[in-house]
Amino acid sequence: MFRQETLMNYPGFFEESSKGQKPPYMLVDCSDSRVAEHAIFNSRPGTMFTSGSIANQFHEWDLNSNSVLSYAVEALEVRHVIVMGHYGCGGVAASMLPVLQPLEHPAHIAIQTWIQPIREIYLTSTRPEIVEHRNRYKIKPLAEPPNLHDPAFRALVEENVKANVNRIANSFVMRDHYASLPQPTSPSSSIPISEDANIDPNSLKGTYVFIHGWIYDLENGDVTDLNVTVGPPGREIPTSPWPSCEVKEKEKREKREAKLQTLGN
Repeated sequence: MFRQETLMNYPGFFEESSKGQKPPYMLVDCSDSRVAEHAIFNSRPGTMFTSGSIANQFHEWDLNSNSVLSYAVEALEVRHVIVMGHYGCGGVAASMLPVLQPLEHPAHIAIQTWIQPIREIYLTSTRPEIVEHRNRYKIKPLAEPPNLHDPAFRALVEENVKANVNRIANSFVMRDHYASLPQPTSPSSSIPISEDANIDPNSLKGTYVFIHGWIYDLENGDVTDLNVTVGPPGREIPTSPWPSCEVKEKEKREKREAKLQTLGN
């Protein structure tokens, strides 16, 4: 089916694909079987260089995710690195539950070690929804995974995405990459590449890479931009590289503004 549809809709695709890849995006997403990037974004193979793990984690001590980032940025020259979490993430839910001691089973040790950074976010976050949840279950810890619509659960999914955006931005790979780029000649801190007359984007030895944080909603298929994009110092943060994501965020902003106006009246 895939082969037939591709041959019909994109003649010559397989021949071109066999020559090499040049994806504009790197995607750090969750291993969850319900999160399939090609289906979510309706994209062809060759669009996204992916790194999947439980709860869309990036850590420099993890050789796999670090090498994927290195190859994506330096060899493939991707333009955008996207961390995409999803509501209802099992790894995030597990980080809100108490750890049963002692940890003896190898599988339990591996999973708990992997999600420990998310648990630390849960234990230290000042976000109101998470603080309220911590206080509510301080004496009697949560016994079952949180409900999909639990405000603290959803907030922790978002905070986990933000944390991983920051980890990538502060990684040795990205700091070294940004340091190797020509610096803006204008004193402005928000200068678009096209407006810097002294830099020809086509002649650069490196690419201007932007790191984004998105959330996928399992219930309706929406993808929301959390607006936590990080980019090279002195460069203007672009709009969402995926138009539908930007449209969804605009629609949500308009609904919130309309609701506030209604309450004000």
